[in-house]
Amino acid sequence: MRLARAGLVLLLAAVVTSCASPEPSGHARPTGAAASGDATAGPPRITLPLDPYQVSDEDFGTVSRALTELTDRCMRRQGLAYEAPAPQDTTTTGPTGHERRYGITVLKTARTHGYHLAGAPVRERPKEPKRSKAYERALTGTGKPLDDGAFDDGCTGEAHRELEAGIDMEAVDLPQWYKRDSFQRSLEDPRVKAAFAAWSRCMAEAGHRYATPLDPPADPGVMGRTVTDHERSVAVADITCKTRTGLVDAWQRVETTLQRSTVTTRAAQLKKAGAEAERLIARAGKILAADGG
Repeated sequence: MRLARAGLVLLLAAVVTSCASPEPSGHARPTGAAASGDATAGPPRITLPLDPYQVSDEDFGTVSRALTELTDRCMRRQGLAYEAPAPQDTTTTGPTGHERRYGITVLKTARTHGYHLAGAPVRERPKEPKRSKAYERALTGTGKPLDDGAFDDGCTGEAHRELEAGIDMEAVDLPQWYKRDSFQRSLEDPRVKAAFAAWSRCMAEAGHRYATPLDPPADPGVMGRTVTDHERSVAVADITCKTRTGLVDAWQRVETTLQRSTVTTRAAQLKKAGAEAERLIARAGKILAADGG
């Protein structure tokens, strides 16, 4: 039996199996460092209209811990020691972890880590030991790591089925898909394009030629496996130009408008999404309580 996973469910599966990286998110509030012009402050706390309809970062942690517990139980029944992944920082990995939705914004972090996460080592860490086929087969049912959001009847699949039974996971995931849609549509908005153009001109003056703030971290000459002085230089210029041009503020305003429209036109679907999410969170809490966690 093959189970298809996407959005929140795939993200949770990645947390449990530690075989994939969650998609960077980042939604911006116009009340933080980027809006005030103080690029040395902490990350701008960014909120968007769809946030209240999905699993919060705190509740995401509860659900992911419940999945880890269920996976561990399954693996122990097979006489295997489950290598649970280290706890993840939901500031950037949770469904509403919007720190990097509009790219990096914290100058202090950029000066040390460039585009890498602040919690990541500056030097490359040693490779993790390869897991045995028997371990991977027990975990995913295929003998292979999690791939493209699909897994069979391994412990990962069992954990999801036990946690999600009777819950409409497509409904739970819907706000996240609406958020992705608003992000993509915002890229075509003339106001965002104008902000990109201003940012690009600022970057060119600093000696870095990029059309949009999405480009530097995708440049292999900038974002490598280890942090370099060149990466730090580009990252600092990126944030400086965002602050000078008001890019984050402009982008957030456009997405807010788009999402407010979605909240109005998709009210019934979003109400169901919130109700199903509450059921999921409550069940996760019961699983952890039964385990003493």
